[in-house]
Amino acid sequence: MNPDIKKEREQRTFDPKNITCQLFGKDVMNLRQIAYEKANADPEFKVAEKFSTMPRDEVYDQSVKLYTILAQKAKEYGYDKSENNAMTFFTQAALVSTTSPFNLHHSMFIPTILSQGTDEQIAEFLPQAQAYEIIGTYAQTELGHGTFLRGLETTATYDRAKEQFIIHTPSITSIKYWPGGLGKTSNYAVVMAQLIINGKKYGMHAFLCQLRDLSDHKPMPGVELGDINRKFGYDSSDNGFLRFSNYRIPRKNMLMKYAKVSADGEYHRDKIPQIAYLSMVLLRMLIVLGSGDDLAQAATIATRYSAVRRQTANSQGVEPQVLDYQTQQMKVFPAISSAYAIFFTGFTLRNIYQEILSSVEAGDTSRLAEIHCLTSSLKAYASDVACANIEVCRRSCGGHGYSHASGIPKIYLRCVPGCTYEGDNTVMYLQCARSLLKFLMKGQAGEKLPVMMRVLSDPLDVPPMLKSAQTFNFDLYTLAFKLNSLLLITDVAGRMQECIFSESMNEEQAWNMHSQGLVDAAKAYAMFLTSTIFVDILKRSDWEAKAKAAMAQVCEFYLVNNVLENSGSFLKNNVISSQQVDILIARRMELLKELRPNAVALVDAFDYPDRLLNSCLGRYDGNVYEALYEYAKSSSLNQHQVHPSFHKYIKPMREALKAKL
Repeated sequence: MNPDIKKEREQRTFDPKNITCQLFGKDVMNLRQIAYEKANADPEFKVAEKFSTMPRDEVYDQSVKLYTILAQKAKEYGYDKSENNAMTFFTQAALVSTTSPFNLHHSMFIPTILSQGTDEQIAEFLPQAQAYEIIGTYAQTELGHGTFLRGLETTATYDRAKEQFIIHTPSITSIKYWPGGLGKTSNYAVVMAQLIINGKKYGMHAFLCQLRDLSDHKPMPGVELGDINRKFGYDSSDNGFLRFSNYRIPRKNMLMKYAKVSADGEYHRDKIPQIAYLSMVLLRMLIVLGSGDDLAQAATIATRYSAVRRQTANSQGVEPQVLDYQTQQMKVFPAISSAYAIFFTGFTLRNIYQEILSSVEAGDTSRLAEIHCLTSSLKAYASDVACANIEVCRRSCGGHGYSHASGIPKIYLRCVPGCTYEGDNTVMYLQCARSLLKFLMKGQAGEKLPVMMRVLSDPLDVPPMLKSAQTFNFDLYTLAFKLNSLLLITDVAGRMQECIFSESMNEEQAWNMHSQGLVDAAKAYAMFLTSTIFVDILKRSDWEAKAKAAMAQVCEFYLVNNVLENSGSFLKNNVISSQQVDILIARRMELLKELRPNAVALVDAFDYPDRLLNSCLGRYDGNVYEALYEYAKSSSLNQHQVHPSFHKYIKPMREALKAKL
């Protein structure tokens, strides 16, 4: 054990397990640890630690191989039937957080069948999917359109005579593009296509399409598909393209829980169209959780390394720990606090999603617009914040952060697509803003708003207790975030209305003229939600006292730092004064000192084993330099003391140049 990392753990004021328990719950915490230990002890999963150094074909091949082993062992352990994320934890540890080619099979394909299929369809397709007889993906994004669902061009035309849908790709821009697992792994897909009956369009619907023969895995006639080639990351995932040529599927393969097409071509819709977007809402919620997970891993690596690394001798000739420098603390502490904020927000959002899903299944669709607004804003905010802070964590590790040995590059490459897939973040903020404006108008008209939107009916006045505050408690912080959010929303709404009425703009022109203000308002709303949720978590009655005290410091740092980082809007809206900004700057400096003794303990509480981090810098024992040395020696270039290129190129060049002298 490195003496500096040992000292860090000796000076902590709380037991990290007490915070781990708050994150996951005691039962899940124990299950998670057992799943991690099983994966770590299994020699068949060892190869996953080397993925960052392998050619892409080999990474994909080994990812498929490991998942087939994993699936069988998960069944043996009972994880395949578990409803408490045991399978997720086991997969995460076994594949060392590498994205599995089977990811969308579990995260989108099966959930879509369950949420949008009839009882008969679930009975037919779910057992096959669970047994991997059919391996599915979710094909929505096209070459020409992604977030704009109504712009998708793939068609599903009903043939009444044969009781079949004809799935067709009418143009180059309508080729399905990007779905994970589509290229080589999947033999089925949920395909989002424009339903057409007797020449009339009925909007986007979900269809189960067989893509490959279930015996030899060859593409079905009328189906062209493959891998889309190298990407920024995700080498283990065969993101694919898909093109249909008048491909026929039986009528029963349209998922018909909420919309039906009878044998004679009659269309009936039971619920509002937005129900079809629940699968996307689910994935956006998962992106929030995944962003928190990725940021927590990066923060763990950066903080532990900062505790071990020493730099620049002081006047006593001693090189301090890098973590003792205030500038380094301002790199890692925002990452730690944001990771906790996103984690707690993700868990809360998951609970809200489950509540609304249960309501929908019971026939109540009144909160669909609410969950769309929440997941749009929080997906964008969480992935933006995570990616920005992961890069800061990488840079905080100096030159070693650029090496795959740090483990941070692969985390960044895994996290950054979340800013784009399932809705580009700018578009997500704008969708949130559109929803907020609608709810705002409803609130002004006296309508009762959904639970998470009722804040839009609150008064806009800054109360005296906030105006005169010399110290801030949690209630004042959250009030400031709420008012800043509300004032930004109402301000941009008022400016848009003024343009429409006084400058003769149409709504579309006014929207585009104020789109940046709308994005800013949506970001502020997401920040308000995250801050409020974080504070509410601390109100639980089951916190251990010392752990709660430490987490209260983390929470306050998150709040203070975000007010200061966005002080321009807080000042513009007169939510706080310039004098209060000075007070908060001083408080942030105090919090850095308060957090410092518990820095390593706070990341230990995320409870990531070394295998999962796969980082020389983030090792629990702090022996980073020994690990870096062994990592360097393992380079494939070191298989030869004299690399063949010397004799093939360098030596002949040298001799040729010498001969010309």
